[in-house]
Amino acid sequence: MKRLYDSVLNKSGVSIALLLLVIGFFIAQIPHFQLDASSDSLVLEGDNNLHYYQSIKKNYGSDDYLVISYQVKDNLLAPAQINHLANFRRDLQAIDQVKSVTTILDVPLFQSPPLSLIDLAAKDISIDNGNADLVLANEEFKSSPLYADNLVSKDGKTSAILVALKGNKTFENRRQKRNTMRVKKANNELSKEALAKLSAIEKQVLKDTTTQNALQDKTIAQIRTTIDKYRDNASLFLGGLPMITTDIIGYISSDLIIFSLAVIGLMTLILAIIFKGIRWVLMPIGISITGALMMTGVLGFLGWKVTIISSNFFSLLLVMTLSVMIHLVVRYRELAQNNPDLAYRTLIQNTLEQMLKPCLFTTLTTIVAFGSLLISGIRPVIDFGWMMSIGVTIALILSFVAFPMIMSFLPKPKIPQFKTELGFTHGLAKFTEKFGNHLLVVLILFIGASAVGINKLSVENRFIDYFKENTEINQGLTLIDKKLGGTIPLEIIFDGLAEDYWYDEDLRADMHKIHQYLNALDETGKVLSIDTLMQILTQANGNQAPNGFLLNVIKTQIPDSAKAYVLDPYLSEDNGQIRMVIRIRETNKNLKRAALIEKIETYISKDIGFQEGSFHTTGMLVLYNNMLQSLFASQIKTIVVVFAMIFLMFLFIFKSFSLSILALIPNILPSIFILGIMGLMNIPLDLMTITISAIAIGIGVDNAIHYIHRFKAEFAKDHDYLATMYRSHNSIGLAMFYTSITVTLGFLILALSNFIPSIYFGVFTAIAMISALLANLTLLPKLILMVKPKI
Repeated sequence: MKRLYDSVLNKSGVSIALLLLVIGFFIAQIPHFQLDASSDSLVLEGDNNLHYYQSIKKNYGSDDYLVISYQVKDNLLAPAQINHLANFRRDLQAIDQVKSVTTILDVPLFQSPPLSLIDLAAKDISIDNGNADLVLANEEFKSSPLYADNLVSKDGKTSAILVALKGNKTFENRRQKRNTMRVKKANNELSKEALAKLSAIEKQVLKDTTTQNALQDKTIAQIRTTIDKYRDNASLFLGGLPMITTDIIGYISSDLIIFSLAVIGLMTLILAIIFKGIRWVLMPIGISITGALMMTGVLGFLGWKVTIISSNFFSLLLVMTLSVMIHLVVRYRELAQNNPDLAYRTLIQNTLEQMLKPCLFTTLTTIVAFGSLLISGIRPVIDFGWMMSIGVTIALILSFVAFPMIMSFLPKPKIPQFKTELGFTHGLAKFTEKFGNHLLVVLILFIGASAVGINKLSVENRFIDYFKENTEINQGLTLIDKKLGGTIPLEIIFDGLAEDYWYDEDLRADMHKIHQYLNALDETGKVLSIDTLMQILTQANGNQAPNGFLLNVIKTQIPDSAKAYVLDPYLSEDNGQIRMVIRIRETNKNLKRAALIEKIETYISKDIGFQEGSFHTTGMLVLYNNMLQSLFASQIKTIVVVFAMIFLMFLFIFKSFSLSILALIPNILPSIFILGIMGLMNIPLDLMTITISAIAIGIGVDNAIHYIHRFKAEFAKDHDYLATMYRSHNSIGLAMFYTSITVTLGFLILALSNFIPSIYFGVFTAIAMISALLANLTLLPKLILMVKPKI
């Protein structure tokens, strides 16, 4: 190591040139950096239901369409309003990537005027065709089993416009193949050759997604421009999964830029206040920014996309690199003050040699903490674990290489005399000495309260709550959810019954019961199924359900325009399937997805009598629920694994079983407190908050390693535990305080985000950082004073 630093310091020009070359290479990759907010980030990669869902989408079409809510003050079917809507539809259809637009103008009508069973086959009534009675149509839209609370609100003032976007068959087939292979991979059914093929397909799908996202972003921008032209006669909101995806990417991009700049500004101010010197501000900030930019380039080079979960990686790397730099700067200044006559290069080298071990160990424990995310089973969480593990490695290497290079190019700084004793850390030492026993009692009470909170912890969150109420996503989702029958789809597929349906009266009765049961649930909005067609036919048959003979005649004579709405999406004789589509109301605050799915499945199997395996629940609601439910198991596995690994590392670092146990105890508390607070405040676990425990452990353990490493060095002077505690608080405690405050304030900036998960992430991580600092400067020394382990 000494030879390495001699080489760096003696040949600093060559070293800097090589370093700049490496930095330049990775920064040049930044244009390849990409963001992703697709539905892939909301599901379990190895979920068997995902493969089934993809096959259903292939049979019945995608539910990834845009929804525009069209709300009027007076009559939706007034001539001027119809003309306005027709012009709006025409302009939407003119957009290149729009495949089709469905409105109240083009859907088939059955009661405007009322049609008999014979008329249903012979007449094709719609507003577009000019043969609809508008007064009756207004009533039909509000009361129809097909359109009410679906295409038109029950008050008749809000209508849905469905915009389907053009897809790419090649992209879709490749994605389907990837999903099928992922399921096989999760079941260990792929050979080495197949795994290599899967890796190649995944890279191609990433490229496909980038191309598709670019087209989608452009299309949605054009749709929004078109919407703005028609706000004069209607209140318009855009919704749907493609829009949500696009807007989330916008939030991520905005947060990535704005909050990274805010963190840089705040860190600059804090360093200026702490160190009062340009060198001690610009060097740490410059190295931190360079490290984060290099990692951005690494992501671009590897083709890894940043998702909702990993969107704060840049800010995280800024504060983590800065943490290493602050420790280096504080140690250099301490050595320079205590040894003012020491040669400049010797001071630099001593700083590096004394800080290498603790910084290396803290980096390794941080990697272990983030590495624990690899067992989550959720692809974006796994990727985040890899990103941060690579990122903190870059932060360590860059800090220990760039620090001596830059210092060697600058003249030896004059270090003014400064007090190493900080009132805050010295006060914590006095508090620990005098009130340590009281502290233990208080902590036990806190742990008890946290246990109550953890017991209340859930994963039941509402997607609509991810966005502030003043955002278009929240307003659009709320309007669609309340007025137009719900947002998130749940599907029920009955296998092998399609042909029987037309002949089996008991089967039709069962389908009707299930339809009515689903419709009566508080959590459900609009329910659509083959029974919807039966209700329409019953109305046309004088309110008498047609028999099997009539049904078989009618089904062959229904016009294609009507089949597309009332038959094809809900019954497929080619696949033998009957399909029900239920939209779930996200605005229902009592929504519990897992309980709802179980209740529905129990009713169908126990109350109606369908055998398990003869029907399946699927759809985005099920996939999202499967991912959420896995968070519990993932969180437990993550915490257990990370603490086990860190304990083993402590044994390796400290060579003492008792000291390792003592170091571990304070760092369990931040995770317990955070999860307890979330439970007590009814804040559910989600894709972002699940990572807080790993981050809190990873950064919190750094404090323990730095503190014990310094405690051991100070203890060797007089073997006085109490005096050593005070000296440690007044030396390494200083760096711990500066880094923790900087990190905490950096995370708190995220509280200004428009994206609620980012706010929770920032606030709770900040709380975890403060908890870790206090625990390692109070509980840890108190335990050492009590146990007096062999050091």
